[in-house]
Amino acid sequence: MNLSLLFEDKETGHDDLLLTVGDFSRRSDSYYLALDQGVLPDQEDAMKVRAVLRVLLGNWRTAVAQLEKGATAYLPYDFSDQCTAWLACELDDGELLLRHGWATVEGWAVLPSDSSAHIEPGGFHPDAGPWRLSVAQFMDAIARSIEAAA
Repeated sequence: MNLSLLFEDKETGHDDLLLTVGDFSRRSDSYYLALDQGVLPDQEDAMKVRAVLRVLLGNWRTAVAQLEKGATAYLPYDFSDQCTAWLACELDDGELLLRHGWATVEGWAVLPSDSSAHIEPGGFHPDAGPWRLSVAQFMDAIARSIEAAA
């Protein structure tokens, strides 16, 4: 199954992140990645967005690697003014059960480069999925997205 989070620079900060899970896809804005003060704080350009995206995806890998059976990591990717979008990844019998959803947590309240941002967001509402894939498939897919952001 295809899984990716890719930056497609449109030089606008809008509709330039593409999350794909199987046949599901969702576009979002890179705006809050450019504003992230945890990485390259003096920049707000495409190079910074790519750097923050690599950190964000690395945090996803760490969060999933630390999962125990039955536990869920919430992986943020869409940071908007009034809400955020996440992938909920539950470890179930050696496989991941992924669900897409959104939360009432505002984008400005979550730092994309913050490694602790994978805890359950308040008001999480699943709206797509579930999809199953192995942990190894997830790790490989995220590694490819990290490479694509270089």
